[in-house]
Amino acid sequence: MEKEKDERIIIDDEKENIERNLVESEVYDNSIKVIILGDSYVGKSSLINRLINNKFVELASTLSIEYHTYIISINEYKIRMQLWDTAGQEKYNSIISNYYKGTDVAIFVYSIDKQETFENIQMWFKHLKENNDNSLNILIGNKLDTEKEGGRVVSYENAENFARDNNFFLFREVSCKSKETYEIEDIFEIFDEIGKYFYEKSKEKNNNADSISYKVSDSMRTLGEKHKIKKANEKNKKKVGCC
Repeated sequence: MEKEKDERIIIDDEKENIERNLVESEVYDNSIKVIILGDSYVGKSSLINRLINNKFVELASTLSIEYHTYIISINEYKIRMQLWDTAGQEKYNSIISNYYKGTDVAIFVYSIDKQETFENIQMWFKHLKENNDNSLNILIGNKLDTEKEGGRVVSYENAENFARDNNFFLFREVSCKSKETYEIEDIFEIFDEIGKYFYEKSKEKNNNADSISYKVSDSMRTLGEKHKIKKANEKNKKKVGCC
């Protein structure tokens, strides 16, 4: 059965025309390997489910490895992302390490309400670098919704500093469980940035450049502050609309 396109598929941008969650085909301009790492129950599978199906459901812990695909087009440059959802249990580490080689993008996920899951990111990062030191690395703090009930234990600043100190491409806090459109959009934008990076990388290659010059448009701090402002504005709009 063919997968239906996401209702929010076409995103107009100042520089890029982005089409998300496209139907699978046999022809792609690029195919990249994306591995998702982190402890059990931090929401790695929920992240993928929100990305592909735009739904949140309580999911059982992944056993070993699960595979999914996500297709995105940047200015008609079609990229297939091979998403490898990994188990967070230590007993599967030896199996998972076999999948590190050839990784183009590594996404590290922790839960902002569990300090141990953030501390263990260092372990996951170390394991990856022992097998693959060339990946584009992204840090995601999940379960941002728990902050409303005072559940946050990992500060934004500590996580951002870790990402910056280790040259991560992007750091973002998200909530896969959220029902707010502007918060759900944060998840899609992470994968938009991945798509833009490889789109720009292809342009650099075609122009025979020595290295890619593309980076996320703003610093991680600026991105974080922009998102805080955006969320505050959205909340204010809702309050005005209901009065």
